[in-house]
Amino acid sequence: MSVVATPDALLGARLHAGARQLLQDRRPAEALPMLGRLARLPGLAPAAALMQAEAFAALERLPEAEAAADLALAADPEWSAARQVRARIRLARGQVKGGIDDAAAAVMATPWDPAAKALLGAALLEGRCFDEAIWFLGEAVRAAPADIGLRARFGQAFMLAGRHEAAAEQFALCRSQAPDRPRFVALEAQNALLAGDGAAAISLAEAGLAAGIPDASLHSILAHALVAAGRVADAAPHFTAAARLSPGNGYLAHLAAAAAGEGTERATESYVAALFDGYAPRFEQSLIGLGYRVPGLVRRMVERHWPAIAAGEAKLGPVLDLGCGTGLVGVALADLLGGPLTGIDLSRGMLEQAAAKHLYAGLRQADIAAALREGLPPQALIVAADVFIYLGRLEEVLRLCGKTLAPDGALLFSLERLAAGEGSWRLGPSGRYAHAPDYVARCLAEAGLAVIEQREEALRLETDHAVEGMLILARRMPC
Repeated sequence: MSVVATPDALLGARLHAGARQLLQDRRPAEALPMLGRLARLPGLAPAAALMQAEAFAALERLPEAEAAADLALAADPEWSAARQVRARIRLARGQVKGGIDDAAAAVMATPWDPAAKALLGAALLEGRCFDEAIWFLGEAVRAAPADIGLRARFGQAFMLAGRHEAAAEQFALCRSQAPDRPRFVALEAQNALLAGDGAAAISLAEAGLAAGIPDASLHSILAHALVAAGRVADAAPHFTAAARLSPGNGYLAHLAAAAAGEGTERATESYVAALFDGYAPRFEQSLIGLGYRVPGLVRRMVERHWPAIAAGEAKLGPVLDLGCGTGLVGVALADLLGGPLTGIDLSRGMLEQAAAKHLYAGLRQADIAAALREGLPPQALIVAADVFIYLGRLEEVLRLCGKTLAPDGALLFSLERLAAGEGSWRLGPSGRYAHAPDYVARCLAEAGLAVIEQREEALRLETDHAVEGMLILARRMPC
């Protein structure tokens, strides 16, 4: 008995095939009208919703993309393809936990599918669950050993987990299969740099560039390796080239400006977040190696000016830790606290490290000035340890701190010190700002803050010299 296709079925097949082809041709805007018609045909709304999710995602209309994926999953919550699409959308929106949950559901629905395992591995990598990411990415690589992009992601998981020899093996395999792909050379060089072999990183990156590969990541890795070797002047043209080849990258733009000596007013949010997200797993170990003194200096300043708290006769709080990082200031002050400790930082990776210490009543991912502008409860103490070094102009942030302090509250912060006669502030080749003491005093006075103590201190080591800075304690002036 033959089956005769209905007109709706024939139309649905044509619309489905046409929309799929447009998506494959990267013409998502043209696919959407077709998908709207497809969604109105009997029984085809879920399929249309799934492709609408893909189209909206390609157009970077992510809230609409997620809503469309939700519609597709409402028809079948165990639909692996829809789970995978929503996982990618959620990861693109920064919803890492939701992305992991969807990718894990896709793997449970289709455990034989290497694409689902690869996606889960990638999501776990975003969530910094390195061992779990290595396992799922390894399973995907075993199922698809010729997929060098997947193998490169596998290598990245090893690299981020600190397993540099295993990462080097994967990156070398990628490079042997695709010697003209700059990404694999850059990853191999980055892995060498993270493993502490700066000479190998420089050699690999220079060889890649000598082969005529104009790649932002190669220039960036070479510049970072040269800075680590103390060759700051040699690094400058590579930061500039990397920024030129990657327009819109705030991280590279800031480093290029620093290398060129340009007077930008602050580091971009994307620079600070990218810097510290990448730095978070090894941040504390690195600072110990650099003789980082600021948390201890903060502690001693508090003890000098709050003797009752130092003696255990009173408690400190509430305290706001601006740019809290991994929570080193929280550790330094932990036994003195009697009120809530709140941390604000741009880097999700640093906040995760701080949360693991279980010292903070609240942690928030935000720009410090934006958070202060929105309003916070009055604080007995605001600490900004090595935070204002990513700002040039200090007028606004100091004014906002002053408004956030309780009537008898204090602001305690560190800065890198600019030599006399060099202006109010300057962006250095390190990507950090140094400030002149007289400029800082003027900004504090304008903010209604009076300096209680100002000390010149060496903050940390950098290559072969100490970074000279200031530690300042200021209080609100009486009304």
